[in-house]
Amino acid sequence: MIYGFNLKAASASVLMALCAVSPGTAQAAELAPSSEEGALINEKVVVTARKPAETQNYVAQVTAPPHGTEQLARWDDRICVGVSGVKAAQAQFIADRVSQRALEVGLRTGKPGCSPEITILVTTEPEVLIGAMQEKYANLFAVSSEKRVGTLGKSAFEQFKTEERPVRWWHVSETRGADGTRISGEARQGVADGVVGAPTVRSEGSRLRSATRQDLSHAIIVVDANLVQGVSMDSLADYIAFVALMQADPNGNTTGIETIMNLFRVDLGDKRPMQMTDWDKDFLRALYSMPRNTVSLTQAQSYLAERMERK
Repeated sequence: MIYGFNLKAASASVLMALCAVSPGTAQAAELAPSSEEGALINEKVVVTARKPAETQNYVAQVTAPPHGTEQLARWDDRICVGVSGVKAAQAQFIADRVSQRALEVGLRTGKPGCSPEITILVTTEPEVLIGAMQEKYANLFAVSSEKRVGTLGKSAFEQFKTEERPVRWWHVSETRGADGTRISGEARQGVADGVVGAPTVRSEGSRLRSATRQDLSHAIIVVDANLVQGVSMDSLADYIAFVALMQADPNGNTTGIETIMNLFRVDLGDKRPMQMTDWDKDFLRALYSMPRNTVSLTQAQSYLAERMERK
C-alpha cells in the first residue's frame, strides 16, 4: 500500500467529479440566462498558431532516443499494463488511464491476465526495490551493451536507480526491420567461409529512410509513494501514462513548456498542469502517426514538430 498518500480518497474524488454532471445539471447550465451574453458575442477572438521554435523546443526537451541510436522508440501495436503496490481498485484506475491514453493514439490494449509490457510499481523504497530487481533479474534492465537492444545507457540507469524522483521510468527497446520484422542471426567471423550467420533484415534503407526502427519492448515505472503526497490520482495517472507511452527525457528542460511533465514542479505553484495538455496529446498523436524508420534524430524531431504545428 502507499503509506501517507490517500490514493483511495483521491480515486473516489475523481469518480465523484465524473458523476457530478447529470443530464439535469447540464440542461440547467445551458438554459440559464447570461447577463454578459451580448458582451461575449461582440468580443474579438484571437487565434494564435504554434510557433515552429516552440514546437521544436517541446519535442527536443521531452524526447530521448535510445543510447547509440538516431531514432525515437515507441510501442508497435499493443500494450499490456500491470500495476502493483496499491490496492486493486487503485491499480485498476492507473491501468485504465494508461490504457485509455494508449487507445487515443491507436494502440490496442491487452485483455485481463495479459503479460505486462508496462510494469508500474508503487513503493516507499524505490532504490531498494530497483536494486533487488536488478539482482534477481539481471537482464531486465538491459544495461549492458546488448545487440539490437536499446536503453538510455549505464549512467542513465544509475540516475534511474539512485536519484530521488516522484516517478522514475526505464524503457527497453529493440531494433527491428523497418517493417517490424525481427532481425535474426548473430554475426561471427569464419576462417574459410567469411562472415556467416550475420544478422539479416529486408533492406528498405535510403537517404530518407532507414532499414531499421526502434520498437519499445518493455518499460518499468517506479512511483515513490513518499514524494507524491497531495497529488490527485487523476493527475498522477496521466503523468504515468505520458511517460509510459514514449521514451521521455528525465532531464529535459521543460521550463516555459505546457506539459504534464511539469506536474511535480513546485516552483510553478498553481500553474502546474494537472493533466496531459493539448501539447502532450498532440505530441503523442504525432509520434504514433510519423514514419518509424527515420534516418536521423533531427529528421524524427522535425516530423514531430511539423505534425504538431498542423493541429
